[in-house]
Amino acid sequence: MWNSQPTDAATHEAAVRLAVQCRRIVQTCLREEEWIEADRQFYQVIREGLERFRNGGGGCTSGTP
Repeated sequence: MWNSQPTDAATHEAAVRLAVQCRRIVQTCLREEEWIEADRQFYQVIREGLERFRNGGGGCTSGTP
């Protein structure tokens, strides 16, 4: 599910930058038309993690480090 709630500019910029870096790691396994969706999915996970960290939530919710 896409998070449409606004976030601060620094969190957004960091999440975009990290999402693109993550996608580049797996890019050779993806078709070009899948790159944007991969960016979106990485962005969502990274942004949620950054917001949890910023709000003192730390840790991961999946049970894996």
